Amino acid sequence: MKKTLLAAAFAAALLAGCSTPSSQAPTELKDYTSIAEPQVVWSKSVGESVTNFLVPAVAGSSVYVAGDNDVYRLDADTGDEVWHFEVDAPVAAGVGSDGYIVAVGTEKGELVVLDAAGNKLWSTFLTSEMDAVPLVGNGLVVVRTADTRVTAFDASTGEQRWRYQRQAPSLTVKNASGMIFFGPMILVGQSNGYLLGLSPEGRPVWQALISEARGITEVERLVDILGTPMVHQDLLCASAFQGRMVCMDVQSGQLRWTHDVTAMTAPAADDRLVYIGNTASEFFAFERTRGMPIWKNEALKWRGIRALTPISGVLAVGDSEGYVHTVDPESGQIIGRTRLDGAIVAPAQNYEQGAIFQTEEGEVAYIKVE
Repeated sequence: MKKTLLAAAFAAALLAGCSTPSSQAPTELKDYTSIAEPQVVWSKSVGESVTNFLVPAVAGSSVYVAGDNDVYRLDADTGDEVWHFEVDAPVAAGVGSDGYIVAVGTEKGELVVLDAAGNKLWSTFLTSEMDAVPLVGNGLVVVRTADTRVTAFDASTGEQRWRYQRQAPSLTVKNASGMIFFGPMILVGQSNGYLLGLSPEGRPVWQALISEARGITEVERLVDILGTPMVHQDLLCASAFQGRMVCMDVQSGQLRWTHDVTAMTAPAADDRLVYIGNTASEFFAFERTRGMPIWKNEALKWRGIRALTPISGVLAVGDSEGYVHTVDPESGQIIGRTRLDGAIVAPAQNYEQGAIFQTEEGEVAYIKVE
């Protein structure tokens, strides 16, 4: 399984432009009209990511991050360290937190759970390495492992509550996946192109097809759900690798609209638009009600766009060279830029008027737009 995950990650890197051949060289950055420059409020180095897919967790005024063998709680306003905890192996998945419980997975397949003060509550070895950020809340710690098992543990005691498993595919994409609570359900992106809803007891109660497998080779037929399903106001949206973006009504689950975009990022949305990036690092804006195309930006083609984050009335786009670009949501034009240390391959997490970014080199930065 590990071998096939690495093969898929390499294929994804080629498609995203993180390691492109000469025929797909990253587009050179061009001058822009400076309107909304991203400002780094604070920055801290927390150590490299062994998987390149560690994601910050924001809860209240705290940021929980991990790098190398360490888990940190930082003050979200200042970046000051509140505490840090050292685990026995490099952190491979995390961080999941609801502000009371903090969970990470190590490259040895161990789930480690802490309280908000940085004290270890419990740990357990899983059936394989985690391939998604732990979901923490409602008294549970829910994890997904590379063998497709979704397992829920009691957050306080570590007692296993339930386990769900489907047949494992021969090849999957390793990306910064996530699960979310959605009403009474837990939404889990599957490697077969389906978005699955599990009951609080772990029973499948709902599913939606996001994209069907196409092509002949295993790589061509990859349709893993990308990132975390997006819920914004009345919309639930999800995307599949190399496949479609689908948006549904939050209340009824009925299909609103869909687009074939050869997706490489999870969808993101603000009050008017839904955004997504494709495997060539082109990104698009669609009107959120009916899905009408608004604009397409090719200025960052083959630059390894992996996540889009609306902040302070603009769209923030991180690339594989560490640049954070700000984009005018009305025109799709770049209107600001700054640079962090290392590729930005995980989604940023919103905090107040900005967002918390983490790079593969381990820089965590709070960025606002002036």
